[in-house]
Amino acid sequence: MSDEKPDINRSISCSYNIIPTDTINELLPFERRHADMQCLRIKDTFFVLKEAVNLQDKLRSFGLKVIITEENITAEYPKNVLLNAVYMNDMLFCRADSVASVVKEYCKKNGIELINVNQGYTKCSTAVSNRCFTTADKGIFKAMTANGVEGLLIESGDIELDGVDYGFIGGCTFFDNNTIFFTGDIRKHKSYKEIKSFLFERKTDMVALTNNYLYDIGGFIVI
Repeated sequence: MSDEKPDINRSISCSYNIIPTDTINELLPFERRHADMQCLRIKDTFFVLKEAVNLQDKLRSFGLKVIITEENITAEYPKNVLLNAVYMNDMLFCRADSVASVVKEYCKKNGIELINVNQGYTKCSTAVSNRCFTTADKGIFKAMTANGVEGLLIESGDIELDGVDYGFIGGCTFFDNNTIFFTGDIRKHKSYKEIKSFLFERKTDMVALTNNYLYDIGGFIVI
């Protein structure tokens, strides 16, 4: 889990133990601490960038199965999105030509189908909740709904991320215990009503971790 925003950490530290991400200097400044760039969970296996040595050790200390990437991460897109993927319903949605080789091998061995999307920031762009998803990316929406996953297409923007015009919905959310948690006040997003209705119909609760605008901290990996 990223520790980029201390106020958010304080909001959840009473219920969760926070594992800090590494600082990956090979990435762009606004991506260097992002969990969805450093780690991918598929079932009980955690894929971690080989550069994220501290994160590897932390996960292993919990007795978790960790597999390390082989490729060198770089700031150049799409060579920076080795682990930026969404696993749902025995499918892995990702930019297939850019995902780490160890992930491809694992999926092939375990009967997990790779579904290609053009957006390499697949996990960044996708909020997953209770076997459904929310995204502002039309390509991801088309690919996931075409493969039987319920989804909501929202407007982009209204999510802050230092260094760029705006962040992504996946980077400011995580799902646990039938609840989707937001880093800020979801009511400040232009698609709030649609998101609220979509989640309500699927009996999913919403919790705001702060009263600020939504901020893309690079997502959370719940273990």
